[in-house]
Amino acid sequence: MMKSLGDILKAKSNKSPFMHSVLCAGAIDMANIYIEELWGENGKKLAKAVYIKNGVLVIACLSSIMAQEIKIKETELLNKVNAKCGSMMVKKIRYLS
Repeated sequence: MMKSLGDILKAKSNKSPFMHSVLCAGAIDMANIYIEELWGENGKKLAKAVYIKNGVLVIACLSSIMAQEIKIKETELLNKVNAKCGSMMVKKIRYLS
């Protein structure tokens, strides 16, 4: 039985470090967009998703209050980010303040 080209490319891309980096970049962008959607320009100034390592999304916050606000919406943020990636790329969030 022959596999389609799309199936072959999808299987190869899941193992590719390059594809993983692309998905991480998309997840970080989605997190930053979500932060801006919820808290507007002020939220964009006070918090920024920086990187993903070992399933942990790191968000740098200039305010502990902003970190708490994001923590309240953490489940929604994780769902949005993982929906963008099509997998469970992000398992938890770490805050830097």
